[in-house]
Amino acid sequence: MPDFTAWKTDNYKFVGKAFKYAYDNRMNKLLSIVGVAHSKSVDYELTGSGGYGEMPEYDGHNLNEVQERRGFKTIVTPGEFSITRVVGYKQAKIDKSGACAKVGALLGDSASMTVYVHLLRMFSNAFNADFKGGDDKPWAASDHPVASKGSSGRKYIADPDAGTYSNLINLSLSVASITKAQSQASRFVTPDGLPMLADMNLLLVSPELEADAIKICGENARFRPTQNPADNTNAANPLPNLQYMVLGGGKDGFSAKQWALCDPTLMKQMVELVYITEPTVIQNQLDNPLKDAYTAYADFGSGWGDARQIIFSSGS
Repeated sequence: MPDFTAWKTDNYKFVGKAFKYAYDNRMNKLLSIVGVAHSKSVDYELTGSGGYGEMPEYDGHNLNEVQERRGFKTIVTPGEFSITRVVGYKQAKIDKSGACAKVGALLGDSASMTVYVHLLRMFSNAFNADFKGGDDKPWAASDHPVASKGSSGRKYIADPDAGTYSNLINLSLSVASITKAQSQASRFVTPDGLPMLADMNLLLVSPELEADAIKICGENARFRPTQNPADNTNAANPLPNLQYMVLGGGKDGFSAKQWALCDPTLMKQMVELVYITEPTVIQNQLDNPLKDAYTAYADFGSGWGDARQIIFSSGS
C-alpha cells in the first residue's frame, strides 16, 4: 500500500532549494544600494545622519560638553504578503523533482519580485508628495530641513535655523547635469554642520536612459555587486569613475526621463529594507493525503532615513 504521507516530506527539499535560489538571484542587485534590517517589533525606527559637529578649542580646564545634532526619524511599518500553491500526488509521482523544483522557483520568483517591486516603487515615489519621509518631505525635494531641533512623541521637528538643502535638480541626463549634481552634493552638510563627504559615483537610470548611461560611463560600467572598483576600463569616457544601474522594470521604478546620482555606501546606511520575516516557503499541513501545499510568505517594509546621499532628477 503506498505511503501517502512520506511523499510530502520528500517534496520539501526540492521546493525549498529552488525557492532560495530564485529569491537570492532576483534581489542581488538592489541590495547593493539598500541595507537590510531585521525587526521583532510592529514597526521600525530608521534614523538619518547626525553627530556632535566640529570640536571647539580646549582651554585646558573646562570640558566642552555637547548635545548631538540629529537628522530625522522615519517609521517603517512592515506588512505581510503570501501566496500558496498546491501540488498533487500524481503530479509529484510522475516527475517529482521537476514539478516540485518548478513550484519552488515560481514561489521564489513571486516572493522576490514582490520585495523587488516594492523597492522600485520607493524610488519612483521619491517625486510623489504623498510619500513623505521623517522630515515631512518627499525623498526628492528642494527644501529638506538640514537638522531637527527636538521631537514631539516619535516625530522629529525641523530646526528652521539650520536651513534647508535640495536633492532635486530636474535636468535631463547629461555629463553637465551629472557634474552639477556632484558639485551640489559636495556642499551638503550633516545635521551637525560638518561636510557630508558623499562619493556620488553611481548613476541610477530608467531603462530608457540606459543607452545614454553607456555613452557617459562606458559599456563596462554597468554596476555589478562583484565588480572590482579598481578596474578602470572606461578611462576614455567622459566620467570614467562613474558606474550605472538600471532602476526600473515593467511599470515600476523610474519613468522614462527620471534618473538619480548616489553614494552606494551611504545608501546602504540610510535606506533599509526591514524584515520581520524574510521571504520563506512553508509547507502546509493539509488533511487531504493527495495534496501538498506550499506558501511563500514575507513580512517586510522599506524606507529612507536621509536624502543627502542621493540627488534625483525628473529629467525635465
